[in-house]
Amino acid sequence: MNVGSVTLQELEWHFHGALFLLCLGFTYMEDAHVRVDLLRENFSERTNRIIEIIGCLFFLLPYCVVVIYFGIDFTMKSYSAGEMSANTNGLPYRFIIKSLLPIGFLLLGLSAVSVLLKRKETDE
Repeated sequence: MNVGSVTLQELEWHFHGALFLLCLGFTYMEDAHVRVDLLRENFSERTNRIIEIIGCLFFLLPYCVVVIYFGIDFTMKSYSAGEMSANTNGLPYRFIIKSLLPIGFLLLGLSAVSVLLKRKETDE
């Protein structure tokens, strides 16, 4: 079974990238993302909510906006250039996988807004 396929290998990393990018928002909404709990466990629930709100407003949402802004340009350049794999047997239409970058961060930004609204709701 010593058979290799460039197409299958590239398809594997396309699927891996799609899975990662499209699950960012869901993971954040479910609070299943990686965090440093060393300090968090010593704070009160109210302090943790405030840190979450500040983190969303000043770090996560601006980062999502920047990645979406540059990701759209990144995708459009790939589309207009007709970018393909560098390998002769590789996958065509590289813009499809590149388009998942702004889409994934759009989903992450929308989930951050959802988390912010949920945190605001629990504060009232």
